[in-house]
Amino acid sequence: MMTMENTPMTAMAEHQHYETPPDDLIAWAKTAILLGMGVYFGWLLISGNLNYYINQRFAWLVVVGAAVFVLLALVNIYSSLSADAGCRHQHFQIGWDILLIAALPLLLALSIPSRSLGIEAVNGGISLNPVGVASQSALQRSPLDRNILDWLREFERASTPAAFNGAAADVIGFVYREPGFAEDGFMLSRFTMSCCVADAFAIGMPVSAPDAADFEAGVWLRARGKLAADDFAGDYLPVLFADSLEPIAEPQQPYLYP
Repeated sequence: MMTMENTPMTAMAEHQHYETPPDDLIAWAKTAILLGMGVYFGWLLISGNLNYYINQRFAWLVVVGAAVFVLLALVNIYSSLSADAGCRHQHFQIGWDILLIAALPLLLALSIPSRSLGIEAVNGGISLNPVGVASQSALQRSPLDRNILDWLREFERASTPAAFNGAAADVIGFVYREPGFAEDGFMLSRFTMSCCVADAFAIGMPVSAPDAADFEAGVWLRARGKLAADDFAGDYLPVLFADSLEPIAEPQQPYLYP
């Protein structure tokens, strides 16, 4: 009678103690998270909202990530369906707490609408210094094809702010003001992004126009006019004296890439 604890029936009972039920909710929740991440990455690519988060040259990483998530989800589905329902071991069982942590980034991404950085994200003012090194094609652009980043690079290379007097410019950006600006002046600004939104920061070009006060901070404008060296908020800078300020919608690609 003392050996009853070693009988096959008792061993089977111990074996069944570690079995996982066929309708393993945790396994299917893990599959749903993996598939959700893959679909979300794919949606960012198709919708163009990926441009709000990373530099375009790194988009291939998101393609790879989407494929990996979907592949892992399919593998998990196959494993769940093909496993023997009577003997499916889980030597390491993931709990709901771990799944919740894993799902948190996806839940936040789905609950917060995709949008670009705007004037609210400007921290510490607007920089007049260009970022990165210009490509050969950027250096060869005609003045009317230059964006704000291109012009700042040209300003940096010049020996004097007056070197651009009379040059025509046509740029777009959002309006940024500080308390020390004159009523007819503002910075036409854009965010630059080297890698991802975490390293984005705002640059700007001084603009002066008689109707500048008619436009609220944060409004996107197309400014056309001519450059001239002048005092702007206490600094002697190339200033765009705009003879045309046209409100526009935020461009599909709001960032500039160094």
